[in-house]
Amino acid sequence: MGKGKNPRKRRDPAKDSNALGEPEPERQTQEKAELAPPARRSPTAAGAETPPLPPREPPRAHHAPVPERDRPVLLQVLESLRTAVGVMLDIADTAAEAITRQVGRRA
Repeated sequence: MGKGKNPRKRRDPAKDSNALGEPEPERQTQEKAELAPPARRSPTAAGAETPPLPPREPPRAHHAPVPERDRPVLLQVLESLRTAVGVMLDIADTAAEAITRQVGRRA
């Protein structure tokens, strides 16, 4: 029993119908021939007008990029150089633009 929980209360045998000695009524079962699935319903008016879903497109076969670890070292070095040169050109372009603005204010 956990903290703060009350113990379960026992049922009163006088209230229980089986305790009085009355037998439990037998359940009636249907014959196997009578058992059948429920009838199918016709589609609703809203569902009848909707067109069927279009067929799915098959997945496209796209070539995955080559993982960097499988690339030759020379290609990795060249790609790093290309990235570094691009960053330096961006910085130089920004600096040239700032210098041009300052010179234009003085003139």
